[in-house]
Amino acid sequence: MLLAVIVHPASVQDRDGAEPLLREARRLFPFVERIIGDAGYQGPKLAAAVARTGTWKMEIMRRCDRHRFVVLPKR
Repeated sequence: MLLAVIVHPASVQDRDGAEPLLREARRLFPFVERIIGDAGYQGPKLAAAVARTGTWKMEIMRRCDRHRFVVLPKR
């Protein structure tokens, strides 16, 4: 469920623009306990931003790309 949105220029990486978004989300939804992000949001810099903005837990969801390209037989 989408709770907050901030639009940044393309020159701002996801994890660099996340802290203002987390502050806005915390202000609007103080009861949220867990936030979920993709692999672009992992790392110590964002972990510190999450700790500064509230008492929630950040969960990183990783894609399972074990499937490989397979040529299908001609029909």
